[in-house]
Parts: sequence; structure tokens; C-alpha cells
Amino acid sequence: MTEKDVILNAQTPSGAAPCERIDIALRKAIADLQAEFFDLDEGKIDYPAMGGTESFNTYVAMTGLLAGFDLTSLQTREERLAFWINLYNTMVVHGVVELGIERSVKEKAGFFDRLKYDVGGHVFSLNDIEHGILRENRRVPYRLRRSFGRDDPRQQFVVSPMDVRIHFALVCGSQSCPPIGFYTAEKIDEQLDLAAQSFINSDEIRIDPPGRTLRVSMIFKWYQRDFGSKDHVIRFITRYLDPGEKRAFVEKHGQKTRVRYRPYDWSLNH
Repeated sequence: MTEKDVILNAQTPSGAAPCERIDIALRKAIADLQAEFFDLDEGKIDYPAMGGTESFNTYVAMTGLLAGFDLTSLQTREERLAFWINLYNTMVVHGVVELGIERSVKEKAGFFDRLKYDVGGHVFSLNDIEHGILRENRRVPYRLRRSFGRDDPRQQFVVSPMDVRIHFALVCGSQSCPPIGFYTAEKIDEQLDLAAQSFINSDEIRIDPPGRTLRVSMIFKWYQRDFGSKDHVIRFITRYLDPGEKRAFVEKHGQKTRVRYRPYDWSLNH
């Protein structure tokens, strides 16, 4: 850990520990935040109004208990997926509020490496969660090393096999991110399908039939290894496109369609 790291949940928990398992109690605290400050339809978050409120302080206090959470208690792949996706998304929100970010997470150098949570006695950055845990310990785009080295004890928590739909569930606090949602182990497959469908049918994917061009999010470029070849990307997008003229065009002409990448808007999603 470097001196510039920020352990967001380093505070000592106050009050009695919840009667239920910490991940369940944390889920309820997240739900309270969402009810007050998240616009799930628009994908917006009211960060300025959140800081210092009772529901935010409750969530922050709850994160302090994560250090004592037994990660092996997440026994199923579905439990692990839901836990780490929700934790990543609220960790971003926590970091934006804690650091007083006003315009973009890019205001703080190393935002995704420096901000961390102690979970089960192991320290995880946002990049550790996304690329180490949820992307099956693959490299951060444009970096040479994997998140976890060969002898890193955090490898035991990697969710395998990777589910490419996580790219439409993880919210990095920016306008070009998917809308923020909330995930449960019981419905994770359906929820990830809905997340992918919502993103694919948003303005982040634009189909230009006259120009025979498919303009897609930079997510598909950064994570090309996850999605596969151009043909795989087009098949993936077609799978989630709503029925209509655009889907019919891609189904018929997809292999002859050019793929172009749209600029990523890193401005804050508020």
C-alpha cells in the first residue's frame, strides 16, 4: 500500500453489529441510498445531496464492518457476482462523495487504483475488483501486469468463469457508463441481461444503415479480448437489440458493417 492510497472504510465501526450477515445488511444500506439519491431510470446520482446524510453515514459505518466479513461465506457464483458488482458501484459513489469530486473522476489521479476497501482482511482497489475479481484476473487495458500476482491470496475470490455482461453493470461514475442498478444473487442472470439490453439500446450504440457503420462504446475496444472478434461483437449487440429496423439491418448486413468507437464521456453522472 502506498502513502497515497485511501482506504475508504478504515474507520472503526460504531454501534452494534447487525444481526444479519454483513453483505445482507450492506445491501439494505445501499437500497436506502438508492431510494433517496439514485435516479435509476436516468442513471443519475445526486452526489452533493448525499454527503453527511443519515443514510450515507449509515452506509459508511456499515462498510467498516467489511474488514471482518468472511468472503468464503459467499458460496455460490451468483452470490459473488452480485456482491462484487454492488460493492464496486457503491465504492465509486463513496469515493466521489468522500473526495468531493465535482466534474469527473479524472479529477483525482489514480482514482481506480488509489481508492480501496478492506474486505475480509484483504485490501481491494476498484481496479482489483473489476479486473482481478470480476474479469477473472485479466490485465487492466493498456497495462502489462494482471491485478493479482501468482501468490496473491486474493486470487481465491476470483469469479470464474467471467461474465462479459459485467461491463454493462459496473458504473464508473461517468456519463458514458451504464445506468446504475442493484443486483441480487437470486435474479443476477436476468438482471445482467436487462443491463446489457439497456446499454445496447441506449445512445452509446448507434447504427447508421446508410453509412453501413456501427458506432459503439469504447467499452468494446478496451475489452476486445473479453468480447472477441468483430463478428463476436456484432453478434453480441444483435442479441440485445430491440426488434425493429436497426436490428434487422445488423442481422442482414452485420458482417459487412464497419465498427467505429465513440468518444467516452468521463463527466460525472449527476
